[in-house]
Amino acid sequence: MADAAYRTVAEDLRRRIGAGEFAPGDPLPSRAALARAYGVGSNVAAAAVRALTADGLVKGRAGRGVFVRERPSSGTMARSWTHERLQGRLAVRAAGPGGTATDRVSRDGPEPGATAPGATKPGAPDPGTTAPGATAPGAGDGDSPGDDGRSVRGTPRSTTGEAPPDIALRLAVPAAEPVIRSEYMITRDGRPAMFCVSWEPLTVTGGTPVSLPGAGPMAGSSVVARMSYIGFRITRSTETVTARTATREEADALDLTPGAPVAAIERTYYAGDRPLETADLVVPGERFRLAYEIPAEPADG
Repeated sequence: MADAAYRTVAEDLRRRIGAGEFAPGDPLPSRAALARAYGVGSNVAAAAVRALTADGLVKGRAGRGVFVRERPSSGTMARSWTHERLQGRLAVRAAGPGGTATDRVSRDGPEPGATAPGATKPGAPDPGTTAPGATAPGAGDGDSPGDDGRSVRGTPRSTTGEAPPDIALRLAVPAAEPVIRSEYMITRDGRPAMFCVSWEPLTVTGGTPVSLPGAGPMAGSSVVARMSYIGFRITRSTETVTARTATREEADALDLTPGAPVAAIERTYYAGDRPLETADLVVPGERFRLAYEIPAEPADG
């Protein structure tokens, strides 16, 4: 009976939310108020709210109550290797109808393949660069606006540490190799769109002007542009996409309900056969689908 009762309450609340009686951002009545309104016990009312939370319709806020969530709108996130290779920009862009990319989310860098004038060669110290191990100045304090003001890349929070075993394998370095770990968020129209964590070996960027992705002359630029600045030419990248549920950390960062579906991308950039950077990119499955632009070159002969 209790099982049927909570389902009945949950279904009616779904109907009322769908009809606009409770608009996005509105609070639901308290558990006690729901119990009185539906003539059920408080445990039944609580179970109904948990069902709505699991459906992603509402979200609890500590000390404030339960609120109706924004209805997810499905967009397309285009990932273009051609765009980044030719223009040195982050290849994560929201796409318009038909998958055509309409904007980008990072600042321009120098043309890949050419070391910028005055660049320090790999391994050479740069007196103006924050020492490895420090957090980038202003990290997390502000965002870098995209071209159209709609997509924003947050300033990376960077620290040094030892590469976890799986990351060491992806970077083809010994376990516990020193790496720079950077974490940042990309937002779209003010909402979280991609949670990113990247790792770079200190043997690649340590002591150079680009040792911290969020600081120095290439702050906010793409991996391709940053590596080009210190003399490395990115020749390819690999991506492995997995559909899974969000971890608690990811759900909190992306404003998702626990267990919400996400697309998890393992991306690695290479110069020849040498991995230079690897990253975990997590995209909310309820808000975006991924579209890949892959160049097709004519066969020789």
